[in-house]
Amino acid sequence: MSSADSYIDAQEKLMTLNLLQIAFKQFETYDRMRLALERNGVDVSIANLSRYIYGKAIPKSKLKDELLRALTQDSEFDLSLKKLIGKFVKHEKDVHGKVRLSTISLLDDSRILKAISFLVIYNQMVPKEISKILTAEGDAVPFAMTLAHILNIDCIIARKHKPLGVDDFITADIQNAIQGRIESIGVSEKSIHPQEKILIVEDVIRTGATLSALVDLAIKCIAEPVKIIVLTGIGSSLEQQKMLNNIELEILKVYK
Repeated sequence: MSSADSYIDAQEKLMTLNLLQIAFKQFETYDRMRLALERNGVDVSIANLSRYIYGKAIPKSKLKDELLRALTQDSEFDLSLKKLIGKFVKHEKDVHGKVRLSTISLLDDSRILKAISFLVIYNQMVPKEISKILTAEGDAVPFAMTLAHILNIDCIIARKHKPLGVDDFITADIQNAIQGRIESIGVSEKSIHPQEKILIVEDVIRTGATLSALVDLAIKCIAEPVKIIVLTGIGSSLEQQKMLNNIELEILKVYK
């Protein structure tokens, strides 16, 4: 096994423990969870299941693969991306009937963030050639940083103001049509190298203005934005939207 494969295997083992801990909340006893796993062809004792859930032991690679298959494919474990996000993202309509989202509960929960980030990778939503993640200063940072940590790559944060000591600050404008103003975000030119493959990450998409600015930043750095992944979106039209600025777009959960 190569060093890269060993790293992936180790990460998957740790994430399996995390998913088991989250899924266990759906069951009243270890025995009920063991039976659910058994129905999926996974043979694990109650004693070992308890050790995994409490992080006292790590499953071997073969068992890890079997556990991941069961946990991610059987709805009884309640671990789909839409359900996990739906449980922690609060949404309501204001007096004008517009949907408002709050991602605070999700972004403050490191265990759930790790689970969502891992499932995004495990479900092959992240292109393999990605070398850096780019996000905007704000609520998307915890998700982007967690995703970058699991992938073992850098996360670059586009900021509204030039940081101290940075001279080569490249900016792009956010055309905020709703509020009727233009804002700018930027990154150091040295933070993104030419020809690097960039994954753009955000927490919420409404108009796509911030995402368009992030795409522009990557292009100005002579890098290649390969894909955009967004936790949540607002608007029924987004359910069918698969591209933004000619870049593949993946919205994990859309609120109409």
